[in-house]
Order: sequence, then structure tokens, then C-alpha cells
Amino acid sequence: MVSVIIPAYNCAKYISETLDSILDQTFRNYEILVVNDGSPDTMVLKQVLESYRAHIRYVEGENRGPAAARNRGIRETQGEFIAFLDSDDIWCPEFLAEQLRFFKENPSTDMVCADCVFFGAGELDGRSWQSLDPIESPVTFEKVLPTHGGAFGSFSLLRRSIVEKVGFLEEELRICEDYNYWLRLLYAGGKLAYSTKTLGKRRIHSASLTYDGSIVLPHAVLALEKLANVLEPSSREAALVRKEIASSRSRVASQEGRRKLNLRDYAGAKASFAIANAEASSMKFRLTLLGLQWLPAWTRWAIIRRDQKLAKQKSA
Repeated sequence: MVSVIIPAYNCAKYISETLDSILDQTFRNYEILVVNDGSPDTMVLKQVLESYRAHIRYVEGENRGPAAARNRGIRETQGEFIAFLDSDDIWCPEFLAEQLRFFKENPSTDMVCADCVFFGAGELDGRSWQSLDPIESPVTFEKVLPTHGGAFGSFSLLRRSIVEKVGFLEEELRICEDYNYWLRLLYAGGKLAYSTKTLGKRRIHSASLTYDGSIVLPHAVLALEKLANVLEPSSREAALVRKEIASSRSRVASQEGRRKLNLRDYAGAKASFAIANAEASSMKFRLTLLGLQWLPAWTRWAIIRRDQKLAKQKSA
């Protein structure tokens, strides 16, 4: 009934926990496909997977990114439902049973994402995902758009019928490919819902790129630009996406301006903040540009102090 697709890349030290969490499921009607995405640790990975060969199918390919690995999984599996489980995340034993129960109780739903708890490292350790920035039901295109995420594939279950309707993931995207896909799903009329039950654990480690805003934001812009290409230009969604692209580009330029301020590159900072203001004009940016024109050192001090204060409030 369920096809579990696991892209594998530099995950040999984590994937045993992931596979064990599937094998411990109370619901048993599933298949597991591990897709080796040209991983540099292939030799070790194959050794780790040897003891699981009776329970999984294993395929290899060149490194083309997680979207390509998941697309291959879609092509090579047949389950009525599809789960995109990352190779370092963990399901609770009742994950599949509870997700399928949700579908039974909500038959019009096409995709359901459960809550999860972060673990491993960093300030998110022990916190639940949905408690950080919850989206109220019903889940809509407009609500997911500014999140640059919207759902975790690892803790989502999708009907194959909606996947066949939406199509494959965008393979040119190496990060935020799932964000692009959830928005396409909603645009296509798919219904996404959140389950408030905590049914998994999301691992945070040194290679977890999706927790670094300075990395995610430029990729979110790329994901939105790809999305814009498939939307009807005159649609409400296309207008919302154009606005979000401008806002995100402004934030990227603002981040670059701050980086240059830290280096006391005042001319470079001024150029970056000018781009930020051109993409999404605001009084804040205009005052920053004025300050960099006449009092650059003081402006640098004021911005750094404000950012430190905001970071402290956020972590409190």
C-alpha cells in the first residue's frame, strides 16, 4: 500500500536508524526503495545495507540531487501512497498507521504532514516543528508561500494519484525542491493537511543545509522562479509568487549587505542595500542607505546592535 522512497547521499552512519524505524512500523504493508544518489560513501553504505537486503530494494545512479532520486523512486514503485523519507530522519512506530488513519477519516485529503521533533544539535533540539511557526488549517497556497518550506517530506504521506497529477519534482533544484513541489500540488488543486500528532524525529547535524537561512533563501528564490514558469501569468497565484520573489531577493541582498558591513566594506554594503530597496522598498532600507551615505560607521554599529537584540529575543 505504501512506497517508502529514501534518497541516500553521505548517510551511511545514519541510515540504519532510519531503516530500523520503518521495520518497526505497526503497519506492515509497505515497500522500501533506497536510491543511492551517487554517494561518495557508497562502499560503506553498501556494507551497512547488507543486513537489510531482505527488506529493501537498492538502486544506484549518478549524483543528480534528491529530486532526481525521488523521481526515480516514483517511477520504480507502485504503492497507493508515497512517502519521501530522508536517510537521516526517524519515524515513530505508529507513523504509517496514524497517517493512513488520517486519510481514512479525511478522504478528500491528498497529502498529510505530521509533526516532528528536532534532535541532534543546535537550538532547535527537542522542539517540535509545528510549534515554531504553525500554519492554521485549511492549508493554502498563500499560507505556504512565505514559509520557504511548508512541510517535511520525511513526515508526509501523499496519494500516488496526486503525484501523478502534479508530476515529477524539479530536478534542477538541489534545495527547496520539496517547497516548489508542495506549491505546485496546491496550485493543481491538491489538498494538503497537517496532523498535530508528533510521529517522527528530524535530525540536525553539520550537513543539514536547510537550517541555514543564508543558504536556504537564495535556493527558495530559484524554487519560486521555477514555479513562476508553470503558473498562468494572469493568475492570483502568479501575482503572489512575483511578490514573494521580490521580497526574497530583497532579503538575500540585505543579508549580503550585512555581511559586507561586518567587513567594513561600506561601499559594497551600500550597493547591496540599494538592491534590497529596489526589490522591496521600505523606510528601513532608505534610512540605512542614508546612514551609509553620511554616517557609515555609526550605521554599521546600529544595525549590528539591532540584529543582536532581535536574535536574543528570538532565542528567548
